[in-house]
Amino acid sequence: MGSIIDEHGGSDADVKARIGKARAAYLQLRNIWNSKQLSTNTKVRIFNTNV
Repeated sequence: MGSIIDEHGGSDADVKARIGKARAAYLQLRNIWNSKQLSTNTKVRIFNTNV
């Protein structure tokens, strides 16, 4: 994985972009996280496949 470094040597924009993408992916799975029909074990397995 590469990182984007700005002219000052920082990577804040890159980190913010990655956090935004992770948040979007998490929210797409919101129905799974809120499901009463799926066990916690299943939810953890789904989470781990996405990390």
